[in-house]
Parts: sequence; C-alpha cells; structure tokens
Amino acid sequence: MKKIGKNFWILLILAIILRILLLIWVIPLPFASNGDLTRYEDWAQVAHIYALGNTYSGQHTKTVPNNEPPGSLYIISGTYETYIVAGKIIARFTHTSPGSILWVNTFLLHFWMRIPCILAELLLGVLAYFLVAKKINDKNALFASSLIWFNPAIFYNGTLWGQMDSLNNLFFLLSLAFAFQKKYFFSILSYVISLYIKFSLLPFLPFYLVFLFFHSRKNFKTIIIGISISVIALILATFPISNNPFLWLMTNMPRLAQGELQNITNAAFNFWWFVTCGPTCNYPPVIDVKFLWIRLNMWAYILFGIATIPGLYMISKSSKKLIEKEYVFLLFSLVAFAIFLFLPKMHDRYLYPVFPLFAIFIGLTKDKKTYFVMYIVLSLLHFINLLYSWIPTYFPFFWMYTVIYSRLFDWIISTGITTVAIVFFIKVYRFLFMYAKP
Repeated sequence: MKKIGKNFWILLILAIILRILLLIWVIPLPFASNGDLTRYEDWAQVAHIYALGNTYSGQHTKTVPNNEPPGSLYIISGTYETYIVAGKIIARFTHTSPGSILWVNTFLLHFWMRIPCILAELLLGVLAYFLVAKKINDKNALFASSLIWFNPAIFYNGTLWGQMDSLNNLFFLLSLAFAFQKKYFFSILSYVISLYIKFSLLPFLPFYLVFLFFHSRKNFKTIIIGISISVIALILATFPISNNPFLWLMTNMPRLAQGELQNITNAAFNFWWFVTCGPTCNYPPVIDVKFLWIRLNMWAYILFGIATIPGLYMISKSSKKLIEKEYVFLLFSLVAFAIFLFLPKMHDRYLYPVFPLFAIFIGLTKDKKTYFVMYIVLSLLHFINLLYSWIPTYFPFFWMYTVIYSRLFDWIISTGITTVAIVFFIKVYRFLFMYAKP
C-alpha cells in the first residue's frame, strides 16, 4: 500500500474541523432540525421503544411512517442507540439523571444523528485518494479528495442537512473499488448494501452489470453466484424487521422505491424544470401528463436511454479499453448526470453521485482544466438548488427570499445545470468515441 504523506492528514484534519465548526454554527439555528432529520429521530425513538418493524406501520410514529429501506433504518437506529449510551455516560459523570440535561437532548442529539453522514463524506475522500494514488500520484490523489471534502454541495447535503446520500454512494464507490481489485463478490455485495440503504443508485444497475461482466472477462458464473449470495444476505438482514423477510421485501421494497411525490421533478433543477417550469409556472407537472400522446414518465426514460445507451455500446465494442479505471469513472459520471437530468421524480439531492465519481476521474485524467471548471460550476449551481430546498436559518435580507424563490431565478439555475450537462455529454462522447476507435 502506498505510504500516506503528511499533506493527506493535514487536509483530512481540515475537513473534519470544517465540519465541526459548521455543526456548531448550524445546529442552534431556527430551522436546523429539518423535516428529514426529525423523521430520522422519530423513527429511531420508535425503534428504540417498540421494534424496528414498527417504524414502517406508522402506529407509533409522530411524523410519517418509515419510507426508507431497512439499511437506512439500521444506521439511524444504531446511531440513536449509541447516542443513548453517550447520554448515560455524560449523566454519570455530571451526577445527573439521564434525560435531564437540555444540551444533551437537543444539540448532542442533532449532532450525533449526523455522524454517519459525516463519516461517509470523509471516507469518500479517503477512498478517492487511494483509487487515484494507486494509478497516478499523491498530488492528483489529494486534488481528487479535496474536490470531495471541500465541496459545498457535499457538506451541505450531509454535514448540515443530515441527508444520507453519502452513505449509499460510499458503498457504490466501494463496489467499483472491489471490482478493480477483482474481488467481484465483495463488489456485488457492496452495491446491494448501497441499494439496501437508499434506492437512488438503482438506475446504475444495468451499467454496473455490463461493467462487471466485461471487467470479470465475461465470468457470468461469478456474477450469478455473487448476486445470489448477496440477495440471501439481504433477506437474512431483514429478519429483525419481519419474521417473513422475503415476503416483507417483496411487498414493501417496490412501494418504498416509488417515492412520495409524483411530479416529473421534485425541486430538482434539471432538464424537466428547464422545459416545464419557466419564469411564470407554478410547479412542474405530474408524470402522467402527456406530450405528443406520450406520458412525461415515458419521455423521461426515452431521453435517459438516448443519453446513456451509446456508453453501453462503446463498452461492448471496446471493452478492453473502456474498462480501465479512468474511463469507468467518466462513464459512471455521465450516467449519474443523466439520471438526475432526465429520469422522473428526481429530488434535488440526486445529483450527489456525480461529484465523487467525477472528482476521481478528474484526479485520474490529464485533461483536468475543462472538467475542473465544469465540476466547480456544477457544484455551485447544485448548492443553490439545495439551498432552495432547505435553509437552516432566516436570510439576513428579505430580498434574498424573493430571489431564491423566484421562478425566473430557479429556471436560470436549471438552465445552467442543463447547459453544463449538454457540454459535458458532448465532450465525454467525443472523447470516448475517439478513444474507442480500433
């Protein structure tokens, strides 16, 4: 293993300090305990008092029934159980009764429930470092890690907001890392765990299987065995929730994957916001609205296919070249971008997978300048999109509300993201087409 230099530790410590300072600032703010984090705390308390399965019935929840896969629940519940232990230790040392210290019940709880997201953010940067350093050098590896650790769109999502996107993205990144090491079983298991935590990376499945098929030199048997064992492990992991885990998964997983809202885009400033929600619209339409006799839902999958199928074709035609590490991360960056841009019912947070994948590619490629500019512009535009969805405090000036919630402003942001996507797709496919030539 490559020796880690002191610059790595300096940057990692700075990333940790940044997150601690941000939490100290954000948690006391008026809206820091947002709706999603309140749900997590509610489900964790129900699981602690009653049982894990009760979070899905809604019988004891104060907010809404659990609508996340079991992997998220295990993380939420496990974090809460360690918080209870920490609270008891503090009570013992301060000679007070458990639950009687206000800052433990408020600040520490909100801080503690964000810990898994923060750790995953940091580990994404660590994994990026090793993936790049192993092939290129320490300087490029630190650059890739920095693009993850200090990206405002990333630490706003996890550290400040408390969303869990960093966790399932970490396991997907691990699945690619294991595949490059030819540990295909662990690669498949990591991807299954990613889906078990959150469904947002499910559209990666066909592209991941094609990549795995060619990278394993068409070892179909290894892939089938890996999938079978992983599915069995998933069923066994669901026993704490139901005595009939197979039936529970078959009944509940499709329902949980549907999402809550049925609009073509749910506060995601993507292509659909650009074409359906101009300066004077109220909100994007639902997926059942028809255009040229075809539902928007179907148009979404057609456009997604147009944007990504050429990538699959190139892999199949030039698999020996395009399964190299650099181009795999570029292709998955393209797929992640297309998922957010075109697929229906996207949330703002679902652009998240682009950033760690794209950061690693930038660390690996020699053509850094153009891609780096795209990365920075996309990060800032996405940060504004996240700010639109959740603001932890009052804006200091009223006009800031007028700007950020103006349909014209939102449409301009979606125009910017769509423009970056078009430039990105053209550049990537032009590059891959030239590279894939015999």
